[in-house]
Amino acid sequence: MSKPIIVCSDLSFVYKDSKKPALKNVSFTISEGEFVGIIGPTGAGKSTLCWAINGVIPQIMQGKLKGSVEVKGKPSNKTPVDEISQIIGIVQQDAEAQLLMTDIEKEIVFPLENLSLPREEIHRRLEYVINLVNLDEERYRHPFYLSGGQKQRVAVAAALAMEPEVLILDEATSELDPVGAEEIHELAGRLKKEGKTIIMVEHNIDELAKHADRIIVMNQGEILRDGDAHEILTDVNFLQSLGIYPPQVTQTAFHLREAGWQFERLPLNLVEATQSISALRKSQ
Repeated sequence: MSKPIIVCSDLSFVYKDSKKPALKNVSFTISEGEFVGIIGPTGAGKSTLCWAINGVIPQIMQGKLKGSVEVKGKPSNKTPVDEISQIIGIVQQDAEAQLLMTDIEKEIVFPLENLSLPREEIHRRLEYVINLVNLDEERYRHPFYLSGGQKQRVAVAAALAMEPEVLILDEATSELDPVGAEEIHELAGRLKKEGKTIIMVEHNIDELAKHADRIIVMNQGEILRDGDAHEILTDVNFLQSLGIYPPQVTQTAFHLREAGWQFERLPLNLVEATQSISALRKSQ
């Protein structure tokens, strides 16, 4: 049985100079190896939650914090952020804001040198992550000349070079074209298969549905739902009430069911849709 790696207990947070809570009594546990999607409308508190998990809130972004977040048993509000960053890596939506060096290799190596790791260990980690994100041939290129998807893959590589046990992707695909977004989702899927714990804040429900085991739905700083990805992502009426669009195949099946098609359960992807339609034909 997988061990808990993140435990959030009754967490509330109000930013400095604000009266409105960004988080309200948030509680959940994430186990090792889970792929958890976090969804919700703009302003739901998703990014704030990510920053609380990795200790940036309240250590850097200050405000009034109640409750707790523990990362491998360590309190995130008291454990130094650089220490937590070796357990939790985070990639944000604006890749350019995270890239500082003049080529990809230097970008990946820089934080490792700050840890004073042996040269052999730095080289091992560099080669592993640069091949993982398929940027070996681009390693000496300036990030400025990369595509949006490539920039995000560099940011992911830099985070993974720290060998964190958890990777948080905070709307990391929101500014990418469909090809770039698919690259990041495919990478997240590969990391899941390798046993990495993934937390993905995402608006692209079609892509999220391919990999997530579990979905947390947030609105106005609160958790509305937390459960099985299939169950939540096929609850069309609930999602649409929040302005969230379920996968296109799910929406199509939902309208077909309203027209009389007897789906046993709504499909989440094309494979499930094909199986459902096949079963309907056999039953006729």
